[in-house]
Amino acid sequence: MRKTPGLLLLLTCPLVPGLLPGGPALAQAVPESEGSDAATLAPIVVRHHKAGETETSEGAQEVETGEIALFGGVSGDVNAAIAALPGVQDETRRTVDGAFDTGTNSDTKLNLQPSRLSISGGSVNENLFMMNGVSISSTVAAEPFTATPLDKADGSTGINTIYGLHPQSQYIPEAFIEKVEVQTSDISAQYGGFQGGVVNYRLREPSGEKRGLYTFGYTSDALTHYSNGTPEGSNPLGRSKPEWTRREIGFEYETPLSDRTALLFSISRNAAWGRKQLDYQYLGEDVESDSTSDFARLALRHQADDGGVFSLSAAATDYDQDWASNYAWGYTLATRTRARTLTALYENSFGPWDMTSSLTYATNDVENDSNVDYFANWIGRYYDNTELDGALGWCNVGALTTGYVSCMEGGFTGDKRLDDDSLRADLKVSRALAGGELRFGAAVQKTRASRSRLKDTTAYAAFNRNFSGICAPGDAFCNADQYAWIKVIYPAYATTVEAHKLEAFTEWEKSWDRIDLRAGLRLDRNDVLDNTDVAPRLSLAFRPNEALRVDLGLNRYYSDDYLAYAIHDNTPIAINRMRFSPIGDWTFYDFGHYRYTQQGLDTPYTDEIKLGMTADDPWSEGVWRLTLLDRHGRDQFAQAARTGADGKEINFLTNAGSSRYREARLEYDRVWDRTRLRNLDSVGLRLSGVFADNKTSASSYYDSDDALNELDLIWYRGTSYSRAEFSELTGNYDIPVRAQVELQTSWKDGQYGLGIGADINFAYDGVRDTDVDETHTNPTYGDRPHSLFEDYRFKTYAQINLSAQARIFTDGDREAYLKLKIANLLDDSAGPSTLQNPWVEGRSVWLGTQVTW
Repeated sequence: MRKTPGLLLLLTCPLVPGLLPGGPALAQAVPESEGSDAATLAPIVVRHHKAGETETSEGAQEVETGEIALFGGVSGDVNAAIAALPGVQDETRRTVDGAFDTGTNSDTKLNLQPSRLSISGGSVNENLFMMNGVSISSTVAAEPFTATPLDKADGSTGINTIYGLHPQSQYIPEAFIEKVEVQTSDISAQYGGFQGGVVNYRLREPSGEKRGLYTFGYTSDALTHYSNGTPEGSNPLGRSKPEWTRREIGFEYETPLSDRTALLFSISRNAAWGRKQLDYQYLGEDVESDSTSDFARLALRHQADDGGVFSLSAAATDYDQDWASNYAWGYTLATRTRARTLTALYENSFGPWDMTSSLTYATNDVENDSNVDYFANWIGRYYDNTELDGALGWCNVGALTTGYVSCMEGGFTGDKRLDDDSLRADLKVSRALAGGELRFGAAVQKTRASRSRLKDTTAYAAFNRNFSGICAPGDAFCNADQYAWIKVIYPAYATTVEAHKLEAFTEWEKSWDRIDLRAGLRLDRNDVLDNTDVAPRLSLAFRPNEALRVDLGLNRYYSDDYLAYAIHDNTPIAINRMRFSPIGDWTFYDFGHYRYTQQGLDTPYTDEIKLGMTADDPWSEGVWRLTLLDRHGRDQFAQAARTGADGKEINFLTNAGSSRYREARLEYDRVWDRTRLRNLDSVGLRLSGVFADNKTSASSYYDSDDALNELDLIWYRGTSYSRAEFSELTGNYDIPVRAQVELQTSWKDGQYGLGIGADINFAYDGVRDTDVDETHTNPTYGDRPHSLFEDYRFKTYAQINLSAQARIFTDGDREAYLKLKIANLLDDSAGPSTLQNPWVEGRSVWLGTQVTW
């Protein structure tokens, strides 16, 4: 069933460590005392190599701490800084069906999870995340049900969606990261289980020194400027500006336990609080929500007498978000995430062989707990403007609007659980061979995952006018004005799956006078799809002279996302009941179950071709890099349906999906480590521009709408589209041309640092949601409400950020810094907002401090 590997074009542009900011040139130019953080404002370092160097490019880039401070924004989101790299986008910058909604509210600030990243066109769930080389990817984070995020929701929450799922299990704060290694293309055979890229967070390891670190940061709505971003500048719903605060605190301590043993301990908390007004029809006070993200790590390192090194590390993330609804009366949802990673690692050399072995046990548990198990969509005002809220003591639609108004009560997300446990053993060995280096390794992994709804939840989805004024005894969803005539029951369920995986790779790397070669082969075997997948990896570099290097990469990457599909198999859809009078009998119809079976399926994969060129610039003494990348996603999972013998629709998986990503990237780097200006130590400049085009087939598995009895249709240019069809029409990412500019400076032997960066989206023709609903005819579903979309010219938008720090105290190894971040320095807006969320965040300020000893 396996096809011949297809080819894609890759371009790897090697960078020059000595010329790049943060490399040796800059490090030598900024004298600092031991333990100083003065160099943390260095720009991004892309370790592709100098044009004349004799090493194989791997498409790897390194995000240094200065880059994180500059592009991570006031939130300190490390992944947001990664998204500043060419070829990487985060989900918050992504257009939703081609239409921006840049409006924010206090709930937006409650989300303390890292940004979700799309790397080289891959899904946000198709990356490999690691912490010091150990996987922290969540194997079941993919969510097929497309519920609106809590900060944008204005109707029912997700029925089957489990809130709090994330592609990575550990949320690592900025303060503990030394750098982040990001591989976007041309990736070694050592890594598998992704169709996007590889992200490795490098945290400090025990070194035997005795040192400490304390950090604190604060930002709030008082340090943020908001403006009304609706096209007309109106606010008919009377939305107040967001009200919120965010605080972060971190502590790290390292100490030697003996001359061969060292211990490191880190702990941090990121906390947010927000208050928002209830929707205008509800009576009562504002509602408050809060969230916390705690991270802790313990690392032990011991060097044995024979030269071997034993390391033991444990990491924990506790994420809590208590959310209160503003659009449904009396509804709260608590999200809890608990992730644990324990790794034992042993490294040693045996003659010509270098060996690394490890054993990792990881758990990732997510809980959703709701205060109620029902949802009622009462009528506040009917279509003919008749008010029916008289018997609802908590709702008064008033005269602010006209037309139909709902008075929603409760929510039916219910109590849900997802547990993900894995045990993994790795072995890697390497040695010199035939003038190069031979590497090979193997791994085995067992994963057990379960997903459940603990009890039934019920949605009283539709109400009718009660002209008779009577109700059945004890009927809580009937009064003299109206009664529930449709209710939908979502049954409790529990699904558990187990998977076993075997991995192996071999790779040989060698450099000649003008040629560098890395050739590898990777094998992955899993018992869920019952497939054995072989992925070739090839990287070839030619150096015609010392100032020029050309790279070619031919690679295949297989998905590791199959378990996320299996965990959703046999999920109950719904049981519908209807009655046509307030005292009538309920009819019954069972919609069955979602069935996503895996029999006979191939493993989705992506073929990649990369072509790159790196040239030293003799005039400016900088480095230019050009990269061309072409990726084809094949055998992608897709959703199909057929009618069973009982007349019910049966969903199943196919390999009918596909994707295509093309990218052209140009980069330039230069560092001046000797300047003529007094007190200016060094200047680093980085420029990059990227053109990208991404398409994904409309038959994607991730098409299922998870809203209550809602079919989300779009009307555009006289045609009706489903959300999936419209995504295929417009493309998944509608920002075709982006650019980044970064300038970093160091002053007075590192006492002061200043960085300025710009993330630029160039103008493009797209579409936007007009915030208007109309009824039109869909060829499949008939007359249905549609969101009206229109063509729109999105303007060029440049978000300029600033980061600065000053060393205010020095006494030997003890130092103290004041830090400042300003996001969106020019107070500009990327696009329009909506009436539901009219306020657009502009300039925002973060204040912090750091103390080391």
